[in-house]
Amino acid sequence: MPTPAYPQLFEAIVANLSDGVYVLQDNRTIFLNERCGEIFGYSSIEGLLDRDMFATVYPDRQSVDLFRKIHDQVLAGNPPRIAWGQPSAKLDGTPFWIEVEARRIEVGGRPAIFGTFHDRTDCKLIGEAMHATQETLRLLLDAMEDRVYVVTDDYRIVYANRKMLAGVCGDLTVDPCYKVCRGLEERCEDCSTDKVFASDQPIHKEFFNERTKSWYSVIELAIRMPGIDQPTKLAVARDITRKKEAEKKVRALSHRLLTAQENERKHLSRELHDDLGQRLNAVKIGIDTLAEDLADSSGDLLARVQYLSRVLQDSIQSVRHLSAGLRPDSLERLGLVGAIRNDSAKLVAAHGLRIDFKTAGMKGIKLDNEAEINLYRVFQEALNNVIKHARATAVGVRLIASHPIIRMRIEDNGRGFDMEGPAVKSGGGLGLVGMAERVDLLSGTFEVVSRPGGGTRIVVEVPISPVPQKDQSQGLGIKLKKGFFVFLSGVMSMCELA
Repeated sequence: MPTPAYPQLFEAIVANLSDGVYVLQDNRTIFLNERCGEIFGYSSIEGLLDRDMFATVYPDRQSVDLFRKIHDQVLAGNPPRIAWGQPSAKLDGTPFWIEVEARRIEVGGRPAIFGTFHDRTDCKLIGEAMHATQETLRLLLDAMEDRVYVVTDDYRIVYANRKMLAGVCGDLTVDPCYKVCRGLEERCEDCSTDKVFASDQPIHKEFFNERTKSWYSVIELAIRMPGIDQPTKLAVARDITRKKEAEKKVRALSHRLLTAQENERKHLSRELHDDLGQRLNAVKIGIDTLAEDLADSSGDLLARVQYLSRVLQDSIQSVRHLSAGLRPDSLERLGLVGAIRNDSAKLVAAHGLRIDFKTAGMKGIKLDNEAEINLYRVFQEALNNVIKHARATAVGVRLIASHPIIRMRIEDNGRGFDMEGPAVKSGGGLGLVGMAERVDLLSGTFEVVSRPGGGTRIVVEVPISPVPQKDQSQGLGIKLKKGFFVFLSGVMSMCELA
């Protein structure tokens, strides 16, 4: 490139810079670009060259002393180069914020200063806004009743709000999070740090703090913490102790209601079977005896008596059916395995449903009445749903005892359902809720897996709770004695009728 082109290239570059450029020697301006004049509100730089920068060119009288002082230091070589920001004002008095960089150079063998101006008003306003926003955020977080804190991947808490600080179990500055949060000496067994950092979704969990005897619901999310060059997670913990206590009371009430319901069913079943049923039997025997006595009578009297006998027989069957529905006698006679097998055979005959029932490990297992009746009710409800809704052709039932639990699995090949669908969420799955409550009553686990067109699988696991054989036999003896006396009373009434 020819030498004469260099001055033109220099002027083109400087003229198009976004920064104002100036050169001072003996405090006088020996060079200014147009942008320098624009920054301070001058329409042109004509008349600004070879003028005293601090007395004439720099328009803000309030900040000029700081401006001059820093330039004097640079000229003295202490330091030879510096950058700073300061408030200033334009020619018309409009305040703004400038960023200045100045360095010592030589011009003609004598010391001079080369400097740049940059209008940083927008950045300053943004910074102030960010500061205000951060302060507002801090106030909001401190006003929260939830515990909010930030934890690094090496278990250091680098931020905690007011609520968190008020309930710490250790020293926030030196102790790891498991010490600060729960008073533990080792990492929490349910620590989800690795899972949080491996996911871009919030992680939810609940835990019980043994130190404070409180329940917490926690949401954790991986975040980037300004000024920290390592993975961090944000945690928001809410004290749900009262909620847990309320849920416990509701569960206890639900359990009592289920138990009371079964006791009432048992009572009504026995009253129907042992009292009303036996009385109807006695009346039928009397009617049948009367029919024999009227065998040679004329007219329709005999037909009417025989009709009454048939009505009584139907009534006896209805009472037996109601009694079995309230408290299945097969459960007391045959036990859980026998009752399920007996019911399966009846359902096969009544509905043409293929039921594959298999057991393992149940031989010799004696369950208490509560466990038997609730497992049986779960089976009943599940098969009732299959018949009513599933449109299934086959059902597999497995009942397996493997200490210390009993597992019952019921799986059909029906049409299934959407577990997240509105029908289930709106309470349409009350049968499932009832089954879950019965399993919860036994301190077990209840799982349902289903999808449209994919059938349904129900898995129940409950702890084995055996009962001594003598308790069952004593209860059976009481029932037999009561039934015998009722039957004897019915026979005596029949004899009186005769």
